Amino acid sequence: MPPAGLAPGAAWFDHRSQLGPRGYKYLPEACQYLLAAARAAVAGSDGLLERCPEERRGAVVGTNSAVAELHSVIDRTTRTEGADFVSPMTAPFFSVNLVGARLSTEHLLKGFNLTVTSPRVAGVEALHLAAHEVAGGRADAVLAGATEAPDPYAADALPETGAALLVLRPRASAAPGTTLLRSCLLFLPPRALTTAAGRERAQRTVVSALDAVTAGLAGADGTDVRLVTDGSPVARVVSDAVRGRRGPDVPPGADVPRAGSLEAVALLADGVSSGRGRARLVVTAAREGNVAIAMTTTEPLPGPPRQTG
Repeated sequence: MPPAGLAPGAAWFDHRSQLGPRGYKYLPEACQYLLAAARAAVAGSDGLLERCPEERRGAVVGTNSAVAELHSVIDRTTRTEGADFVSPMTAPFFSVNLVGARLSTEHLLKGFNLTVTSPRVAGVEALHLAAHEVAGGRADAVLAGATEAPDPYAADALPETGAALLVLRPRASAAPGTTLLRSCLLFLPPRALTTAAGRERAQRTVVSALDAVTAGLAGADGTDVRLVTDGSPVARVVSDAVRGRRGPDVPPGADVPRAGSLEAVALLADGVSSGRGRARLVVTAAREGNVAIAMTTTEPLPGPPRQTG
């Protein structure tokens, strides 16, 4: 992730120092960020990945704009110079799936590799799907999170840049004090929110999901709650539901939309690294209707092993 307070467009990442002098120069920015984040996550996992068989390792990556700039360059080059002038080094990454595929190549993740692109919630969706696979016994370790590069077509949205990843393992194999992850995905049809009855029903749905994610959490009033919203009707309904349930002290989400899915994962990852002992609840809502709720905590939770991080 870029340092806090960095001016927009300022240089902050050198692939040579972060990844190595050879083999990474022509990778898209988002792929470079992803590989660097993966190295940091793996280094902090106490050798978990190395202990797992390669076929029991997986990856799930969320992104909205990882190759948006590349698509723009390919399109412009094809129209102005011809397809023969498209760089053969970068052309394969026209497929966004290859960004995550390089992650699997780098770390021998042979179980599965999945890329998700749902608007604004793709990063948390990646964590949710990875946790589902781990809880279902289909993997012993999964790298999951989000990577983004600035979107040249972001319009009024704030471009995102960087990557954040977590290493997920089965709860049953985790030591005491390991951070646990719970998550939930929702869809609130924007058209359904045009009536008072529709908004009321949507708020009840969000509250029910919040209660499910935080069930069994002692001292829930001390949970650090964060909203990642965009000022849309969907976001307003979600924000009202969260603040109505968790209290008016919950900081409001920004009205400026973000052109990516990174912020929510970055908040969760920051909670894991710096918020020991305090649960962090992150709620993301997008104008398209996508909603994601995720919580990290080191507090033991009741119930059977489910989603862990």
